[in-house]
Amino acid sequence: MRKISLLNIITFLSAFLLFQIELIISKILLPDFGGSYMVWGACVVFFQAVLFLGYFFSYYLLKKIGIQRALVFYAILFVLPLFCFPGRSLPPSAVNLEIPLVINVFGHLLLSIGAVFFALSTTSIMVQAWLGSSELPEKNNPYALFAMSNLGSFGALITYPFFFEVYLDLGQQLLGWRLLYLLLLGLVIMAVARVKVQAPAAGGKIWSLEGVSRQDLARWLLFSAAGVMMFLSVTNVYTYEIAPLPLLWVAPLCIYLLSFVLNFKRRPFAPAWIEGKFYLTFAFSIVLYFLTLMRIVPLAIDLVATGFFLFHLCMFCQLRLHKSRPEALNNLPLFYLTVSLGGFLGGVFTTWVMPLISVWSTEYLVGLAVIAAGIAVGSKPARLGWRNTLLVAYLCALLILWPQFFKDYNVFGIVIIFMVFKICYVVLIKSPRAFLLSIMAILVIMPPICSSWTQNKYVYLHRNYYGIYKVYVENNKLLLSHGTTIHGVQYRDQRRSGQPLAYYHPATPIGQLLSAPDVGGRIGIIGLGSGGLAAYARDHQEIDYYEIDPDMYYIAWEIFSFLKQARGKFNFIYGDARITLKKAPEGYYDILVMDAFSGDAIPVHLLTLEAISEYRKHLKPGGVLLFHISNRYLDLEPVLFSNANALDAHACLKSNNALDKNDIFATSWFALTWDQAAYRRLLTEFKWKHYAPGKTRVLRAWTDKYSNMLFIISLENFLTPLKFFRPFYW
Repeated sequence: MRKISLLNIITFLSAFLLFQIELIISKILLPDFGGSYMVWGACVVFFQAVLFLGYFFSYYLLKKIGIQRALVFYAILFVLPLFCFPGRSLPPSAVNLEIPLVINVFGHLLLSIGAVFFALSTTSIMVQAWLGSSELPEKNNPYALFAMSNLGSFGALITYPFFFEVYLDLGQQLLGWRLLYLLLLGLVIMAVARVKVQAPAAGGKIWSLEGVSRQDLARWLLFSAAGVMMFLSVTNVYTYEIAPLPLLWVAPLCIYLLSFVLNFKRRPFAPAWIEGKFYLTFAFSIVLYFLTLMRIVPLAIDLVATGFFLFHLCMFCQLRLHKSRPEALNNLPLFYLTVSLGGFLGGVFTTWVMPLISVWSTEYLVGLAVIAAGIAVGSKPARLGWRNTLLVAYLCALLILWPQFFKDYNVFGIVIIFMVFKICYVVLIKSPRAFLLSIMAILVIMPPICSSWTQNKYVYLHRNYYGIYKVYVENNKLLLSHGTTIHGVQYRDQRRSGQPLAYYHPATPIGQLLSAPDVGGRIGIIGLGSGGLAAYARDHQEIDYYEIDPDMYYIAWEIFSFLKQARGKFNFIYGDARITLKKAPEGYYDILVMDAFSGDAIPVHLLTLEAISEYRKHLKPGGVLLFHISNRYLDLEPVLFSNANALDAHACLKSNNALDKNDIFATSWFALTWDQAAYRRLLTEFKWKHYAPGKTRVLRAWTDKYSNMLFIISLENFLTPLKFFRPFYW
């Protein structure tokens, strides 16, 4: 094997394993720690933090003792994980509800994969320094290995949902991962023996900036942070404003990684339009962000346009990083350390800070502002000028007034706003400071104009780590939306305010069941929403609400009034239902309703065999388990039928169409019971549809170790709006 091929394989495989273990361990943790956003957020920040520490360790080692001695430590570092994972099994999850969730998750990740993740995170810098100090002919361009590293990350990301998750459960994935790590260890030992270096033993001062200006550091930090912020903010836009589908979250990260591959490969892909037409994408991205808030074009168009603009923006950021990379080999570790720090800060700001300071997905525009700041670094001081000032004012005025003239889709309106932004930014891009001022001004005016762009009169806006909640008035009704999904509707007038509507109207399957005269006295409901199901409560009933987000109680109690008007006794248990339900007595509930939604779908960990088995423990012998499976993009029916077969449960479902001017939403409900009499009553009295083998797809049962959303996506619902879209309507 050629020596350069050996280094390429080590770099690719290390990045592949690094990214795969992120996906695997995050999926393992969900059932034990609860499927909240905080679990994913804690995992992401942990990975970014350890990656930065790995880069820092590599930088320090190379500077302190030089590449020759550092390689010995590098090889030893890869042997150490054999004494924990992957040499031993992963330790069991130790959930401690008495300490904060983030600290709990951090502690478990540190004890389980901390060592191996740290070792893998050092590869990129070490191998590039290794190549640069070797006698190989490719030594003059060690940055090509950075492209190979990102290609490995890209490969891990794209293959996981389409191959590994489809055909392998978590146990098989871990076994394959361990075998690949052993292969990687062997390759590292082989490379240390074969690829010799000729470099001094030490590299001088640790923090020497010789050959690197402060402007270079600022550019590296800003452009690396901007790339991360853009792909994470686009992910948030997909989640909050388009469709909360996990498979869509893969696309922005793939685009981000691909931009690194294309810019840092041996022959970079850098066509002139990346920089020459950048201002157009920058301008159009601003317009597209606001158009997405209005939801006036089909989802498929939103996805394609947002994805293309993200690609261009990321390509621009990585191109600027590539152009400003240090030529001197001894500055290479500092370059990657700064890039890693920028990515870490951008990730923390977008994932953890923005949900606490903005009720809108403002991080998208903040990411654009960081790009503009990177462009402005080092630019010559210049007066803003009256023309640039007027253009910025004109852009802000247009954003404020545009929804007043074009409230719906209008091809002339779309063309006008895009053309105006193009004309203005042709001029503004010539002055980096004016360019930065334009996006900063739009950020300042953004909060008051967002409501006008969404065409809703908001009563309440709130954002936290679980998403964006909006309560608005439409047709004399209060509506609660979470992302793009309505989670509750109530009449505003006092006379009809107690009538449940939307998914919970008396004409829906759940409404018919809870209206029955002999419904049981003990009911558990997972998911609070606006509290609409409380309207069915009776004096003798006791209802337990399981809700992961404590902020939902304020919305249900202070803004909606179903809970205030309801009869019966209510208890509220906060936390993930998989964890908190274990405290309930066994054989306790007559009916257990699964109405928890993360955006547009029930979280996966609440649908598995293990989860359903836990629910069954808390049902009375004749109890019924109900799942609300109404969904625009996922078909959960075959999943639950397959799980029912695996658990020997009786399964049936019932749907209804939308009626009465949106008082009744189209809904689908799925029932599971282990009692023959209860099952027969659902079929005969309530007219539910029983499972017919051969007419419904049967999938592999979902467990905590296996789930696959690829086979249940409804492409028809994605593409159907395109058939009815009239692009030239005016």
